[in-house]
Amino acid sequence: MEFVVNLFILAAAGYLLGSINSAILVSKLTAGYDIRTKGSGNAGLTNAYRCMGAGRTLLVLAGDVAKAAVALYVGGVCMDAMGKLLAGAFVILGHVFPIYFGFRGGKGVLVGATMVAMFDWRIFLVLLAVFLVLVGVTKWVSLGSVTAAALFPVLTGLFYRDVPMFVLTAVMAAAVIYMHRSNIVRIMHGEENKFTFHGGRK
Repeated sequence: MEFVVNLFILAAAGYLLGSINSAILVSKLTAGYDIRTKGSGNAGLTNAYRCMGAGRTLLVLAGDVAKAAVALYVGGVCMDAMGKLLAGAFVILGHVFPIYFGFRGGKGVLVGATMVAMFDWRIFLVLLAVFLVLVGVTKWVSLGSVTAAALFPVLTGLFYRDVPMFVLTAVMAAAVIYMHRSNIVRIMHGEENKFTFHGGRK
């Protein structure tokens, strides 16, 4: 019974926190438009930087990191490592399908990265290194994100040898990869947008 109660708490807290999409809020409150109507149409960090510049993107970064951190703290208190993963899964779900914004949000990369950092710093450092190398070489943020997501369950399996944890991380990775399906198609055709440090000031 306690497990069911904890699961409900983590699911509700994670999803509701995840649904607070910082990119949408910052764009509406400070720029006067919905970020989903600009650039790539994605309510995430990369599109926020391209459309709103560094200053507002820092607000997006802080908001998304904070909501993931709070959810994972609650998860760790309730159910230790598995609780962190469960909370992280629902935060990502809320970020991708936010109840407050018509179930159309971001792709969950920044939230996922925060979750991994709080879950296991060793896995985070490996994934961060892979991400930075790929983005540095190709300038494709999406390629680094998809590759890091795919490696997450592999590293979790190697470090923890726990089948439920591996399955949960695999589902999370699959969700992130699915959200990048259009990016993957563009990468295959060499048409994906390349990241630069010259964000807009709109």
